[in-house]
Amino acid sequence: MKLLTSSSILALSMIAASAGAVTINNPSFENGFDDWNDDDPSAVSGDAYSGNNSAKITGEGGRVEQDISLSANTNYRLTAYVLGSGTVGVNINGAVFDTDSDDDDWNQVQVDFNSGSNTSAELFAKYHNGTGRFDDFTVEQIGGTSSSSSSSSSSSSPSDDVEASASTDDGNVAANVLDNDLDTRWSGNGDGEWLELDLGSVQQVGSVNIAFYNGNQRNSYFDIQASSNGNNWETVLSNGQSSGSTNSLETFSVVETDARYIRYVGHGNSSNSWNSVTEMSVNSEGGSDSSSSSSSSSSSGGSGGDIPDLITDGSLFDLEGENPHPLVNDSTLRFVPLQAQVTTPNGNGWRHEYKIKSGLRIAMTDTYELFEADIKVDMSDGGKTIVAQHHASDTGTIMKLYVSDSSESGFDDSVAYNGIFDVYVRLRNTDGNEEKYALGTIRSGDTFDLRVINDYGDVYVYSMGNSFGIPVEDDSASYFKFGNYLQSQDTRTNDDCGESGDSDSFEECYEDLGITESTVTMTNVLYEREEN
Repeated sequence: MKLLTSSSILALSMIAASAGAVTINNPSFENGFDDWNDDDPSAVSGDAYSGNNSAKITGEGGRVEQDISLSANTNYRLTAYVLGSGTVGVNINGAVFDTDSDDDDWNQVQVDFNSGSNTSAELFAKYHNGTGRFDDFTVEQIGGTSSSSSSSSSSSSPSDDVEASASTDDGNVAANVLDNDLDTRWSGNGDGEWLELDLGSVQQVGSVNIAFYNGNQRNSYFDIQASSNGNNWETVLSNGQSSGSTNSLETFSVVETDARYIRYVGHGNSSNSWNSVTEMSVNSEGGSDSSSSSSSSSSSGGSGGDIPDLITDGSLFDLEGENPHPLVNDSTLRFVPLQAQVTTPNGNGWRHEYKIKSGLRIAMTDTYELFEADIKVDMSDGGKTIVAQHHASDTGTIMKLYVSDSSESGFDDSVAYNGIFDVYVRLRNTDGNEEKYALGTIRSGDTFDLRVINDYGDVYVYSMGNSFGIPVEDDSASYFKFGNYLQSQDTRTNDDCGESGDSDSFEECYEDLGITESTVTMTNVLYEREEN
C-alpha cells in the first residue's frame, strides 16, 4: 500500500487545482461517506491507496455517488484508484461514461468525457464482479473549453479534395476526423446524428476506414450512406458495428457504389447514445484511400445475412403472432406485441415471438444451441421486455434476457422511467436459484449485440463487451424463444398490473403506464442447434 503524508496530499491537491481540477468533496473518503451518497452493501475501509480510508463495495446494488459541477462544452478526465473489482464513471444527464477494473493491486483507472451543454454530473463508483475498494478521485479539465455548435459545420481537411461536415457536434468538430490524429475526434449525441465526407468528385467506393473514440472499450453502431449529389442517399452498410477491441482504424466493406458523399449515421454505442469518430477515410475500387491516414487494423463488416430458413419455415419454430408477420424482409425480423397482441394462459403481457415447437423440446444437457442477433429496441419510457429466453417445460424459465427501464436494483442504471434501459440476464443455477448480471444500458432507438450459447447445459450470454455464464438447472423439455415479450408491469414498483392471460387487462395496463411503443428489430440473426 502506498502511503502519503498529509502535507504530500495537500501539495498534490494544490497541483490538481492549478491544473483545472473539478471540486470533489472528500475525494479520498478520509471523512467516511461525508458528501457522498452510499447504497449498501458499502462501507468505509482502512485499506487505502493513500491516507487512511477508502470506500468498499461488496455486492450488487452497492454504490457511492456525488454531484459535481462542470463547465459546459469542456473535455474532462476522471481518475481514480480501484483495488479488486469495480466500476467508476460519470452520469451526465443520462449519458454514462464509465470503465471497469479487476485487479489484485491498486489500479489507476481513467475515463475521458465531454460535458456537452451540461454544467453538472453525477460522479459514481459501483459494484462490478466482486468486492472493490475505491480511492483518490479527481476530475480535471483536458484540452481546454470549446464552443458548442448544433449547426452543420464544414472544414477543409489536410487533403485539398476531402472535406468533413456533421449534423451536430459538442465542440469536437467534423474536421478532426481528417487530421491524422487519433487524440482528436468528432462527437455528436443522439440516434441518427451524422458525419459526412465530401470526396470532391464522384468515385467508386468499396470500403470505409473508421477509428472510434474509446474503440477498445465499447462497440459503436452505425450505418453508412452514399450519394452522388448530396440529396439522394443509398444505404451501403446497415447495422455496422465496431470491434470494441481497438482504437486504430477498422475497415468496413460496403456495397460498391459511385459516390461523392459518404455519410456515417450514428446509432450510439454500447455504453451510451454518443457517436464519436476519431478518424475516417474512404477506399475507392482500387483500394486507394481518399485521404492520408495512420496505420490501421482490419475488421470485417457487412450489411447482414438472411434470416435462417429453420426459423421461418415452420420446421423448428412456431410463431406466436402472425399479424403483422415479423419477417419484414430477407434479413430483418420486427416484433411488435402492441399490434400482435398474443396472450398465453400464464403469460404476463402481450408477446410476439418465435419458440421451439413442442415436439422438438429436449433437455438443456442434450443440446448445443447458438443464437446471435443485433437487436434494436424502440420502447416507451418505463417499458420492460424479454427478447430471448430458455424456457422450462412448465411455467419456469432457465435464462431470460431483459431490456428494462425499471427501478430494480443491481443493474447499471436501475432508475424507472428515465429513458435508460438496463440490459441484463437472469440465469437459474443448478441449485434452482436465479442469478442476475448487468450487461449494459441503451436508450430507445439503440442497437446492441447479443450472443447466447447453450453448451449442453452451460449457458453463456455475451453483449456489449460483457459476458456471463453458469451451468444451469436442467429440464427434460426445455425450449428456446426469442422476440418481444412486453411485460405487464409497473417498473417503478415492479408490481404486475395486468391479469395473467387477460388481453383486455394488459391493454388497460399499458395505457395506464403510458406504454405506446414497443418494437424489437433483429438483424444479423443466426440460430444453430445440435443434439446429442
